[in-house]
Amino acid sequence: MLRIVTGPFHPDLELALVEEVRQVKAVDPLAPLAVIVPSEPLRRRLKWLLCIEEQLALLDVHVLTFHELALHLSHEQHDLRGADEPDLRLEMAQDLFFEQFLSRIARRGLPGLAGLELSNLPPGAWPALWATVRDLKEATVEPMVALRGVAEGLFEREEVPKLQALFTLYAAAREASRALNIGSADDLASSVIPWASSSRFLSRLRRICYYGFYDLTQVQLSLFESVAACAPVTLYFPLADGPAFEFARRFFERHLGALTPASEPVAHASAAESTSTRPPGEPPQVRVMNAVGPDDELTLVCKEILTLVETNHYRFDEVGVVARTLEPYLAVLRRIFDQHRIPFLSTAASPILQEPAAKALLQLARLSITGFYRAPVLDVLTSPFYRVEPNETAGIEPRPDLWQLAVGALGITRGEEEWRRLASAGQVEIWLGQGQEMEPDDERIEEGAGRVRIEVTQLRLLWRLVSRLIQDCRALPAQGSMADLTEAFLALAARSLAIPGLVADSSEEEERSDRLTALGAAVRGVFAQLRQLERLGETVSWDEWARTFAQAMERARLPIEPSPHDGVQVLDAMAARGVPFRALFLLGLNEKIFPRFIREDAFLRDRHRRVLDATLGYKVDEKLAGYDEERLLFALLQ
Repeated sequence: MLRIVTGPFHPDLELALVEEVRQVKAVDPLAPLAVIVPSEPLRRRLKWLLCIEEQLALLDVHVLTFHELALHLSHEQHDLRGADEPDLRLEMAQDLFFEQFLSRIARRGLPGLAGLELSNLPPGAWPALWATVRDLKEATVEPMVALRGVAEGLFEREEVPKLQALFTLYAAAREASRALNIGSADDLASSVIPWASSSRFLSRLRRICYYGFYDLTQVQLSLFESVAACAPVTLYFPLADGPAFEFARRFFERHLGALTPASEPVAHASAAESTSTRPPGEPPQVRVMNAVGPDDELTLVCKEILTLVETNHYRFDEVGVVARTLEPYLAVLRRIFDQHRIPFLSTAASPILQEPAAKALLQLARLSITGFYRAPVLDVLTSPFYRVEPNETAGIEPRPDLWQLAVGALGITRGEEEWRRLASAGQVEIWLGQGQEMEPDDERIEEGAGRVRIEVTQLRLLWRLVSRLIQDCRALPAQGSMADLTEAFLALAARSLAIPGLVADSSEEEERSDRLTALGAAVRGVFAQLRQLERLGETVSWDEWARTFAQAMERARLPIEPSPHDGVQVLDAMAARGVPFRALFLLGLNEKIFPRFIREDAFLRDRHRRVLDATLGYKVDEKLAGYDEERLLFALLQ
């Protein structure tokens, strides 16, 4: 029931997919179809291709990503369960949960973990350890089989203690995860594999088209095989001659070649041979341009884009800007595109800690830990998001510029006792030194004297604000469960900071910008992750909670351009796979950037992965083989 079509993305695979959809719909316009793709940009591309470029009606055609297919099957399985059957839907968790999960397992002192020396592991190593355990999970490695391989001498003798500890930790994490019924995206895919043969959604589909993947984890491959066993499937696999496609060719020959007796290579279709309405492609022209730094790179690209649009009549949505990773460009991407008035959409997301409101939240969480140190206290109080009640100001205009001077003049560094000086101090006079400036028309500066007077009213106002903030922070519990501490801080944050969307039913959401509302929603997601850690059943101190909160905030991202619209597509190389452009700009073609610099896994070296793969039969990819994938990614952009 599986048919495989190979060839390059453009125009071969696209034309072949269009022809198959057209043929199925020509027989029955209501025929149900599904197209499964590996990424969201490719999903948007195929919908545009079929609907806009080819003018096909897509009634009852489902274009889904791999994860959306797994979610669809999971929801279907839940909806069709009996009334007396328990709800066994998997609870999804982010990487932060599993890193904390491994840390808790290590702290319980389970036997057999000494080889990893987890007590000496620095905080930054836990994400790497979880990445290794995740690789083992995605490959569906059986811990007992791996441990037996260690005992039988399949690995070097000096590596035995570390590998035994790693596989023991993996076994403990897998069993505990199953007991909690919590998992990652691959656990979700694994959970629906047995259901595929019973799925009404799959059984009613006239055809399922898998499009555009060149590699799969073992879990994804098993789900693909289950789907292909119960429904007619066509796989459109990007493959062509040449060394650039070696990475895809290895996967195809080992895992897909045996699933069907013969693949069907697709020849380049000419305009006369195809019913496609698109004009035949033109041979690409390549230019190399040099620039120094991300700012200059993007400026040069924007000028070239404007030339293409204004002189050569390109549309913005026909232009792509691609980098291996967009991280180096996040700080300047929006500013430079806006300066040149170029609309764009992007997969890039910036850290939310670049937003002042997020910084204020993080500082608020750590005020009591720092002993109410002067700088963060003033940063919170002078934040534009800080809530100042009308009865606190008593008609006095707050002057944050004077507060900084007053606190320094009174020698306040930290601690409530030092802050109390604001309650007893009289008028403060300060001589402005070199580099200190006030507004020239400020009444508090004596003419020609450079002396600033800070009235008692400003000092008392500052004390009222500081004392309330200190009292609110001292009211936070010293320890408790993750959920209790999260709720306590959320109440403090909602009372102290006016961030739209921070509370789900906030009435402020419509009053502020969409970006601020999106920020509030992103922070709500961080709080949801922290509440989920309640499942680990541990009591933590406020200091531990604040550290975990900081880790979650450091990872949280905010889309640079959240709403989809027509414009230049700014994508990373993984997201750009299979998306064609009339003009393409490749950024950052520098050593160790594209291709990226790849290191072996510190916990599971490539020689160990080779044994798991070649000897024990598990699909555990070697890390250094990633250089072949880099070559393939570059080829797929052409």
